[in-house]
Amino acid sequence: METFCHAGTTRRILLMSATLLGVLLLVSCTSDTVSDAVGDTDTPSSTTSVPETTVPPPTASTAVTTSTTTPIPDDASALGELVIVGVEFGEGGFIRVENRGVTDADVKGIYICQFPQYSDLGAQVPNGVIAAGDIFEVPAAAVGGLRKAGGEAALYANDNDFGSPDNILAFVQWGTGGARAEVATAANIWGGADVSVSPDPGFNDIVLNGDPADPEAWS
Repeated sequence: METFCHAGTTRRILLMSATLLGVLLLVSCTSDTVSDAVGDTDTPSSTTSVPETTVPPPTASTAVTTSTTTPIPDDASALGELVIVGVEFGEGGFIRVENRGVTDADVKGIYICQFPQYSDLGAQVPNGVIAAGDIFEVPAAAVGGLRKAGGEAALYANDNDFGSPDNILAFVQWGTGGARAEVATAANIWGGADVSVSPDPGFNDIVLNGDPADPEAWS
């Protein structure tokens, strides 16, 4: 009996030890599993900053305005600002040429024209000079007459090439027009080859009141 009891006690001790060892092993495995699970948990990665692309604001468009007038050519720069400012019709008529510059204008070698007749302006003006601010009236006969029905008046820097826009200085045409409007248009001193001033029936002339390149400035 004693031997049996001792053996039974021994078995119980062994069984309890095995059970305890199993519990310890189970706790250890559970701890490792939890640890592994914690170790496997994704850690939020640091956010990579993406630089913003700054789009510059649209710039306001700049309106470019082209002048309707052009400077006197270099070879006539000493003339000042010679402008045709009026035309009186008829046999006793004339073309008014004004020197709007601040210095006297030597007009010898400057031509006043109405196709097909051309005349040296210097031969018409006393001493060949129009003083600053003065107006000279070129007689109609110098350009072959001035008909109210239609015609033209032009100033040229020289008599080398009347078809060149580099030589024409001033221009106006009225009624049925003339032959040099295309040249004046190319020189940017007239509004178009087909553009012409319509004289007021109540008057026997046309007078400039503004930009000489603007046909609407003539009345």
